[in-house]
Amino acid sequence: MSSQSTTRRNRASVLAAARTAGDASRAELAAATGLSVATVSRAVVALIDAGLLVEQSAVGPAGGRPLGRVRVDESAATVLAVDVADHHTTLALVDLGGTVRWSERLDAPPGADERLAHTLHAIEAAWHAPHGRRRPVAIGVAIPGPVQADGTIDFAPALHWHGIHLGDLLRQRLDAPVAVGNDANLIAVAESRWGEHREATSLMALAVFEGVGAGIVEHGRILEGSRGFAGQIGRMLVGPDSIDRLYVDFGDLESQLGSAGLVRRAAADGIELPAGVEPFAAVFARAGERSPAGAFARRVLDEFAVALANVCALLDPEVIVLAGRFAPLADTVVPELERRLTGRVLHIPRLVPASADGEGALLGAAAIAVDAFGSLERLLDA
Repeated sequence: MSSQSTTRRNRASVLAAARTAGDASRAELAAATGLSVATVSRAVVALIDAGLLVEQSAVGPAGGRPLGRVRVDESAATVLAVDVADHHTTLALVDLGGTVRWSERLDAPPGADERLAHTLHAIEAAWHAPHGRRRPVAIGVAIPGPVQADGTIDFAPALHWHGIHLGDLLRQRLDAPVAVGNDANLIAVAESRWGEHREATSLMALAVFEGVGAGIVEHGRILEGSRGFAGQIGRMLVGPDSIDRLYVDFGDLESQLGSAGLVRRAAADGIELPAGVEPFAAVFARAGERSPAGAFARRVLDEFAVALANVCALLDPEVIVLAGRFAPLADTVVPELERRLTGRVLHIPRLVPASADGEGALLGAAAIAVDAFGSLERLLDA
């Protein structure tokens, strides 16, 4: 083996060990890699010069000489994260630590074919745009619907997409690593990797938009099921009468408890929702009233509580993150749901608002893009 290839292999080993450790001393990296401290020190200098590692000083024991610790430079690479939401598309460059470096939100055209063309064009333009010293290294896309492991979208009712091979389309166009995931799953991924509750061993994200979905992370891994459809809480049947109907696009629960279903049901009950106010906010604001509007709000909360009670019985999550329309309403929703779950489930999980401030699906898309890129060793050739 040539000295050049040995040097590269050593640098790759040190870089991988630093990524695993989070931050480490040269001695710790030597122990992790089996290399000598001198070899590690040379590799660290080269990796710092290449912009792949950064050194941080800490005061030594009893005020002794500083101990230099190194970690992967989170700005060493970025990925292109894309959130294809119900009515808009958000694109962002996100670094290895989950920090958004650039973002753009685009209004989306109506129509399934027009939306697909718009999405592909926006991703391609962002991928090729100049964004500084390093181009993005991979692409992650969040979709409001079930997604198979190869990036095939079986159906996304809010987008009117069926059988779209989005992963393959992007790989063919851009010759880049691509990962595509369900938005609720990716909100859960973002919370478990970068959120305020990443210490939880079992976490579920309840994502309430036009549809209703759930992402489930167990011990750091997303629970996908046999075809990637796990967590489709919106497909739950809400009662025996549901057997009389078929559900091609939106499922039974989400057709009643998603934002569009909420507006439709309120109108059917003669409840007028104020213009310009988010529907769930308008409904829940009247939950304490002795009026038809108050009764409707309480019934909606009851129905969500029943769905979560079933989830608790099956999965026993430690934390349930309220995302989407529910995130800004957590102060209202959490005590109402906790009261309804008390005495109905064996263990009430912590109910908390999403910590990503509306960017959960975007950050989750970044996380799976980083995973799709794989070993940081490839950055040695950048």
